[in-house]
Amino acid sequence: MALAFAVKSMVTKAPLWSLKNYNSRSIKHEGAIVTNLTENQDLLKQSATFGAMTEATPLDWQIIAAHNRVFANDVAGRVIDHLRLLDGDCGGFAVDRLEHSVQTATRAYRANKSEEYVVCSLLHDIGDTLGSYNHPDIAVAVLKPFVSEDHLWMVEKHGIFQGYNFFHHLGLDRDMRDQFLGHRAYDLTVEFCQDFDQPAFDPSYDSMPLSEFVPAVEAIFAEPKNSIYLDDDGQMIGTSS
Repeated sequence: MALAFAVKSMVTKAPLWSLKNYNSRSIKHEGAIVTNLTENQDLLKQSATFGAMTEATPLDWQIIAAHNRVFANDVAGRVIDHLRLLDGDCGGFAVDRLEHSVQTATRAYRANKSEEYVVCSLLHDIGDTLGSYNHPDIAVAVLKPFVSEDHLWMVEKHGIFQGYNFFHHLGLDRDMRDQFLGHRAYDLTVEFCQDFDQPAFDPSYDSMPLSEFVPAVEAIFAEPKNSIYLDDDGQMIGTSS
């Protein structure tokens, strides 16, 4: 069953051919600031010349911005690759962490939740491999430029809200979430944890394959909303559209 999310308009992207091994083709630059498309494409064949940022020129930063735009173009692919690191790691649970992630997303999708909600569901535990003591913070760092404040808060606080289901078994306060009573995303986060996250450890559940969520991840990560590196038109600064 393919995901039936609405197709989003995509931001202008750098050509994919330029991503692979583009650093290996870089040369030191000479000349003036780039002003046209042909010269802009040539930036990907150059590298900056400075050894300290205080020595940089505007052209150096045009070169770096062009390279960064190409690199950022495939952030969704790198996110999926990192999510796959959860495959096979059960951590004592009945299913591995990747199955839990996919199962959570599948449950949200089948409940007709939005594309952004489903992607947050898929990636909510992506930080398990690096953030053993604060895994939600890793997911928040990855998602922050791309999702709404409410969905970001939901991911950030899900560790505490999920505690309602098990903290009392560990001698912790299962009502720790109550400190956030009155927050506009409180009920949203309760719903996420109770309806989609906490039941998603079922080995018999018919989860959708990860591949079916890839287009949704690509769509969300193609449209950054919150970053100091975006101009007024939503384009990465230092590059032309």
